[in-house]
Amino acid sequence: MCPPASFWHAALTYLTHPDDLDNLTDAAEKRHRLQWAHHLRHRAADRGAPDALSRLAQMREEAGDRESAEALLRQAADRGDTVALHHPAQKQELLTRLWPNGLDPDGKPTTSWQL
Repeated sequence: MCPPASFWHAALTYLTHPDDLDNLTDAAEKRHRLQWAHHLRHRAADRGAPDALSRLAQMREEAGDRESAEALLRQAADRGDTVALHHPAQKQELLTRLWPNGLDPDGKPTTSWQL
């Protein structure tokens, strides 16, 4: 059973907690309400759900928009999401692309040593 469009619209309009939005995004996808899932995922990301940012990044990468994907992954990493780093084959490539000079102990990107 799938809720009517009015339900999804109300959820998109009134829900504000990132976890609620993220859970509802998954529910929308399972019910093949992909447009609602897309909008809910963006709202979840805007509200601070780091895993929503990772999924949006994955979708941008699959669409061939690597620059947007990297920007979204940076935002996700800044919010504490390390999902992208759990894939060993992609880990080194991702780290090199995002932070070519590595990270300082405080977690901030290291600046180039070249003057």
